[in-house]
Amino acid sequence: MTPARQTIRGALRRLTLTEKQAQLVRLLLREDRRLREATEQLLAECRRDLRAALAPPQPDSLAVLELSIQERLLQERQRALPASLEERIAALLRPEQAVALRSLAPAGARQPALVQ
Repeated sequence: MTPARQTIRGALRRLTLTEKQAQLVRLLLREDRRLREATEQLLAECRRDLRAALAPPQPDSLAVLELSIQERLLQERQRALPASLEERIAALLRPEQAVALRSLAPAGARQPALVQ
């Protein structure tokens, strides 16, 4: 579990959620895990392909460029996931709960969503 995700989960434990809110949050956490795992897999595949593209004595510069850009976009998506999760959870909460969530989660867990 990522530190940002742990922080969000810890902040949620401090809030008094209704049963319905708790169910919806669990669904969002599961979806977030799937998104994170899929992004990690795509990033690993991209890095493997990039290493392979760089291996020949004369690498294909266009392929290397495209894979480098793809890697950067996947890294940005990966970094944006905690903030996106926090936003989606906050949308389920009452206004005072959302404020409390944002105050309990450190700034590192609230990076702007760059790629969605």
